[in-house]
Amino acid sequence: MYDNLAHFYDMYTGDLDREALAAFLEERFAKFGNEGLKGIASSPAERGGKTKKNSSAKNTCGAPENGSDISSSTLVIDVGCGTGKLTVLLAEKGYDMTGLDLSPEMLEIASGLGYEKGVGVLWLCQDMREMDTFGSYAAMYCLEDGVNHMTEDGDLGVFLGNARNFIDEGGLLIFDFLSDKYFSAAAGKGVFFEDGDDGTCVWTGEYDGRLMTYDIICYSPDDCGAYERYDDTVCELALEPEKVRTELEKNGFEILELFESEADPGRYYVTAKRK
Repeated sequence: MYDNLAHFYDMYTGDLDREALAAFLEERFAKFGNEGLKGIASSPAERGGKTKKNSSAKNTCGAPENGSDISSSTLVIDVGCGTGKLTVLLAEKGYDMTGLDLSPEMLEIASGLGYEKGVGVLWLCQDMREMDTFGSYAAMYCLEDGVNHMTEDGDLGVFLGNARNFIDEGGLLIFDFLSDKYFSAAAGKGVFFEDGDDGTCVWTGEYDGRLMTYDIICYSPDDCGAYERYDDTVCELALEPEKVRTELEKNGFEILELFESEADPGRYYVTAKRK
């Protein structure tokens, strides 16, 4: 999934406002997070809007530097990080970031972006259902409907049960998901199209009441003016709020908020805390 299209991903997700997503996360960190997260989330205002740039290439991925107080941890993991734009943005703000994704091609782009921006991020190529990190995190997030890409009925529970092992006690899990309402509306829109300097992407969506299947075709020009075609198929499983609520509670999470987006009907956001 996305392996053939990694270099086009940022083009056909170009309407995503990563600064707004970062602000959304920092609001949750400031409201629900530990003292370490709250400290960074509140610091830009205190410094007149300037952000802290993390130039370290090392991610300790475990206990905070003092080795004992998890309340000071600033370790955050981006699950399903894709090309790493949001991961790197948060690293620039001062969080100690890890980015996890199943696609080596996506992570290659993400790693290059981290190097370009001069921030230290640990990149892990793993299936989110089978993650095995080097320690636990103050916060874990999975945005841009990453959890919908797990398409077997039991996958959400497997992911949540495993994720709990890598979140500090009292740590945060933040994610969004798409419901039947969203996919039913999206399927009626027919053909999607994005055109940019690096190429053109066309995709169609077919929804069967459970799975949304996107068939994606991208064309990229070479140095001679000819176009090369890339094809991929992406599937997403519709999730409903009550199902998500049940799985979270079953796997040891306390739900702090669960709400539907006003701007994007059928997309829900969850913030939960490991008990």
